[in-house]
Amino acid sequence: MRTVLRDVTAWRSYSTVREACGLADTVPLLVHAGPTVDDRCLGAIVAALPRLATYHLAVVEAWTGADRAAVEALLRRAQEVGVGARVHRVIRPRRLTPDFLAAADLAVHGFCRPDGTSPLVPEVFDDYRAAGLKIVAGNARGVREYLVRHGAGEVFATGSLPSFAAAVRRATTVADDADTASTGSTATTTIAPAPTAAPAGPSETPTPWTRLGTGPVRLGLGTANYAGQLAAIATAVCAARADVSAELVMAKPPSSFRYPADVYLHFPTEHHLDVQLDQIRRVLSGYTHLVVDAFRPVLGRINGDDIGGDLPALARAGIKVALLAHGSEIRHPAEHLDRHAESGFRDAPEELRTRLTTVVERNRRIAQESGLPLFVTTPDLLDDVPWATWAPLVVDVDGWACDRPVMERPRPVVLHAPSTRWTKGTDRILPDLQELHDRKLIDFRLVEGMPHDEMRRLVFEADIVAEQFVMGTYGTFACEAMAAGKLVVSYLSETVHERVGIRPPIVSATSTNLVKTIESLIEDRATAARLATGGPGFVREHHDGRRTAAAFDAFLR
Repeated sequence: MRTVLRDVTAWRSYSTVREACGLADTVPLLVHAGPTVDDRCLGAIVAALPRLATYHLAVVEAWTGADRAAVEALLRRAQEVGVGARVHRVIRPRRLTPDFLAAADLAVHGFCRPDGTSPLVPEVFDDYRAAGLKIVAGNARGVREYLVRHGAGEVFATGSLPSFAAAVRRATTVADDADTASTGSTATTTIAPAPTAAPAGPSETPTPWTRLGTGPVRLGLGTANYAGQLAAIATAVCAARADVSAELVMAKPPSSFRYPADVYLHFPTEHHLDVQLDQIRRVLSGYTHLVVDAFRPVLGRINGDDIGGDLPALARAGIKVALLAHGSEIRHPAEHLDRHAESGFRDAPEELRTRLTTVVERNRRIAQESGLPLFVTTPDLLDDVPWATWAPLVVDVDGWACDRPVMERPRPVVLHAPSTRWTKGTDRILPDLQELHDRKLIDFRLVEGMPHDEMRRLVFEADIVAEQFVMGTYGTFACEAMAAGKLVVSYLSETVHERVGIRPPIVSATSTNLVKTIESLIEDRATAARLATGGPGFVREHHDGRRTAAAFDAFLR
């Protein structure tokens, strides 16, 4: 059994929890820094580690006999379930600083029963947030409300090993919106190990775009790279314009470094002066143009937590700046509720709607007052910012090509793979899809927390992809499914897509008519299959990167 057991006076020699564990930056690391003896679900978290094949857990031990005994019991449990080498005992520093914790990827917490004197939310949660860590915690009311209010992480069904593993994967994906983890009896639920992360710092991996050079247009992009869209845009622009070279900086937890980038930043380090100075030199002296992703700052956090504080310095440097938005950072909850009876914001907790409203109104103010070019990746966002330009989502059309025909099996395979449940309407449609499965009309498969490469295989095996039923447009996953020649069912607003002159080959449905829609597709399989065949051509015309590069062309002149 491998443990990290240090003399209690030797803690000063370890500046971070990762260093104390002796782990490289590439190893996904969970940390638990609250009182171990009080956490009644920490044993289940240890037992769930076999489902998270690449993850290690650091248990920070308090200087008490009770905590020491609790940690020793956990180490024995880890040995029993075969993860003894991945659970590390770390003696608590005299002062638990954000820098010490920030080297981890996620904070975890099980369940502490309040005794009337202890707080409903452990005090260490504030330490986790100060370190920039997302929190995965057991689903207690006070904890859930805290995470929703601060947009600080994910909850899981207390004691459920699959639910914990799925929550960890959701917390390390590109989705920023809060989600509530739940487990239910569904036809097929699939989860898989998270991919190995790339190291922080400059990337040594070749990128598909032209690396930053000395030419006339030196384009910087950063720092969210949601679903790899910045990488796809950089590739498309450089393919269309020989005079453009590019550099992409991605600031995320290391476990999210699976999309291409030139430079990876472990995002809590954006608060560090050396990282800020590196970014200032990189951006102000290296770029002629800059695409700012999701209104995030590009000079570290030296000027605050949004791009507004960086804009004066960028203007003084003479850099042409454009803003890029994808969804919740610019989609106004109240206005979406007014426009769409099916709006997913009806399912979102009030605290989350309030938080998102604050973010959206701040970002709109930045966009309006700055007068900078604004691009959006989905057409529905033109309802929120009508002066913006649509720069379509980009997918690898050839990489998703599939020659497996659809609608030939007696029970078509229906796949639903939400990144965040409330933004897809998952809880509204699950009972209906389960009913169709139980009636043996479909083979329903629910997938959550699946790495992107494994998701491709599951799409190839499907006949129908049920994407989202609450937003009024289609996203990256629908594009990938159409490129694979699958039949996509999703809620679409006709006026949104007419505005940009497109008619996606998607079957529009809502949660109220989904059963009838799928029944009709099964009854008329030939028509359904013909509609699916239109998907690859549509995606190639609008989403292979050429139209997106054209949208950015004037900005790059």
